[in-house]
Amino acid sequence: MGLDTVELLMAFEEKFGVRIPDEDAAHLTTPRKVTDYIMSKTGDRRMTREQIADIVRQVIEKQVGIYDFSDDDDFTKDMNLDRSWWK
Repeated sequence: MGLDTVELLMAFEEKFGVRIPDEDAAHLTTPRKVTDYIMSKTGDRRMTREQIADIVRQVIEKQVGIYDFSDDDDFTKDMNLDRSWWK
């Protein structure tokens, strides 16, 4: 996992008030997986899955400046994070 993805996961931690251990972070490779993970960890049933997914999308857009992606796009393969030519 490269620096771009680590920074993105840290932004999710901050936004949702959760800690994402390294062993879990390695599996959070798409917006959908992040949404499902946050749903399982927050225990906050005041937010729907759709609301969490929307916040995940907003964090991605703000953190990496990518606006055109699907819930199943891989951060590295589809969004080109962690590639040296990206910067």
